[in-house]
Amino acid sequence: MVDSNFEKKQKSKMNSSNKNAIVIMILFFLVITAFMILTESDSLDDIFSLKKSKAQTPGDLPTENVVSSEESTDKTDTGATEKTTEVTTEKTEEPTSEVTTAATDTAESTENTTEDVVDTVLPPVSEIKGQDWYNAQLFQPAQPVDGKYFDNTVLIGDSRTESLALFSGYDNINSFAYKGLNVGAIKSDRVIKISGVEYTVEEAVSATYYDNYYISFGINELGWQYISVFTEDISELIDMIYTRNPKAMVYVASVVPVSKAVSDQDDVFNKENVDRFNLELLKMVQDRGDVIYIDYAAAVRDDEGYLPEEGSVDGKHCTSDYNKRIMQYILTHIYERVR
Repeated sequence: MVDSNFEKKQKSKMNSSNKNAIVIMILFFLVITAFMILTESDSLDDIFSLKKSKAQTPGDLPTENVVSSEESTDKTDTGATEKTTEVTTEKTEEPTSEVTTAATDTAESTENTTEDVVDTVLPPVSEIKGQDWYNAQLFQPAQPVDGKYFDNTVLIGDSRTESLALFSGYDNINSFAYKGLNVGAIKSDRVIKISGVEYTVEEAVSATYYDNYYISFGINELGWQYISVFTEDISELIDMIYTRNPKAMVYVASVVPVSKAVSDQDDVFNKENVDRFNLELLKMVQDRGDVIYIDYAAAVRDDEGYLPEEGSVDGKHCTSDYNKRIMQYILTHIYERVR
């Protein structure tokens, strides 16, 4: 009996130990499993985080609709270059801050022509009083007009006039202008292209028909010894225009000033010569009495009579913004014949 009981007790202890061992093994297995699950979860989080990080990398973003400022600048410059392939100015550089193509600005500028379009160191164009002159028996001031006015208008002159036509915010401007052209060469130099054919200014005037003509020379003639030759040539050009269109409105523009920096160090391109030429132009217009003296240089002239440094790239040619000021002056200083 003793042995039997002892044996039973021993079996009971063994069963209890086995159960404990099994429980421990189960717990151990559960702990290991939980640890593996947690570890795998962390790895997945890392993977998703990595994928998310890569997705936000600039190199992986769509680029078809993204244009850098450098690309934009290149396109703008290209547009300006394409527009100037047929006609080249003396100064081809235009400030990058200014550069806006004529085609881009036209829609806006043709509708808001009487408003001040440029903020500069100068007063608004609407506040500037130029020294325009007209024969009151023949002409009278008219209402300001919009950009469509240039459809029937032509600008005649040199590189400054050419720059005015190219960089003033309008794409409907007609011009008989060329770099280095002086009024003494209007019968000899075939530099005006019309439909791919080269003409002299005289031939171009005879071959076309416009309602309004703006004559703008002076910068290339400042060194001429006899200013009377200059005014006589201008007067002869006026006669050519009236021969073609007796009812035309003809404007003789004042000579745009140079900067003070240029004026102070140049014996030819200086304020004294500019003022002298403008005085003689005004006298010629008054003597004729059948054309208008338009002082559009007033739109870009400071209180001392100079072209502000900010308004030019070389002290002689206006920037795009200052060309726009001149165009605004033209559109707000319109004249008509007395009926």
